Amino acid sequence: MPLPDQSTPVTERVSRTPDTRQRQVRVTAPRQLALVERDLTGPPPGEVRVRVREVGVCGSDLKMWSGEHAVLKPPLALGHEAWGIVEEHAADPDATGSAPLTPGTPVVIVPPNGCGTCHNCARGREQLCARMRFVGGQIDGAMARFLTVPPHHLLPIDPRVPEELRVLIEPLAVAVHAVGRARVGADDQALVIGAGPIGVFCALVLAAQGIGRVVVTDRDPLRLGLARRLGVPHVVRTTAAQPLLAAGDHIRSEGADVVFDCVGAQATTTQALTATCRGGRTVLVGISPAELTVGGVALQRGERELIGVQMYQREDFRHAMDLLAEGLVPAVDGLKRSRPLSQAGELLDELARRPSPVLKETLLPD
Repeated sequence: MPLPDQSTPVTERVSRTPDTRQRQVRVTAPRQLALVERDLTGPPPGEVRVRVREVGVCGSDLKMWSGEHAVLKPPLALGHEAWGIVEEHAADPDATGSAPLTPGTPVVIVPPNGCGTCHNCARGREQLCARMRFVGGQIDGAMARFLTVPPHHLLPIDPRVPEELRVLIEPLAVAVHAVGRARVGADDQALVIGAGPIGVFCALVLAAQGIGRVVVTDRDPLRLGLARRLGVPHVVRTTAAQPLLAAGDHIRSEGADVVFDCVGAQATTTQALTATCRGGRTVLVGISPAELTVGGVALQRGERELIGVQMYQREDFRHAMDLLAEGLVPAVDGLKRSRPLSQAGELLDELARRPSPVLKETLLPD
């Protein structure tokens, strides 16, 4: 359904052609979106205006839209999986250091920005900064024609990455970071719970690193079929009654060395810990609920590790671009589906009721 229009009127003094006006999707309240249109002004000194080319929609967006995200609540403007073209980098007379981004440069959005001075920021881990702000959360996101942000939120795209895959850079960076956090060895067995985009990307990154046994589980046969077409070595359909029993044909009876929970729910975290062998690692990739219960005996007496994953670092984006340029994600049916920005509400409503039949749903500014 079309979004309610909350546009400001166009004045005669600032009349512009439609594609030079800002159009933005905003979450005004849980499960309520509005399409806001207004006159476009120049970027503030030092900031960059990007014309958005494509923005992906993910489970995090769905949780923020529904009001179920543990931290980020409406009102806000969604959109963090995005790329676009630099239109203008406003001069900053007080700035020193790096050169301005050249208009016409393709860039990917790097959502987190820390305070720049704390312990984690000094180590390049600004996603862990206590004062971190996020594009698509605390900062207006890219479900819009234009995005205006400081240059720190932008990274030039490796020209080897095909245009049709550039919207996948950000979610692939999540998987790159998760696999790095897991410290997986070549002889390890890895189990991934959830065949959504992040789960599939985790499996593909693991396989690219030469991990001997990688298994993905999900209840949805369509998702598993797509994962197989994309090159995931082993896929297993599970049921609510026996969520991981069938995976026993592919992992040793003692459990996998590393288990990735790419769903983010109490049930899947419990399953992941149960499926992790003694001395193994359970990695929480999906957005967890605000409160989570884990088995203390299994964790302590089995010397299992519970590892959290919070987004990514800038270097993970570069690694993701390398992987896409090298052909990690093949062009297969069901990889991606796009629709106009004005249909964002319809898309989110669909995703709340059933999983998407494609790996990545995207919106195109209109």
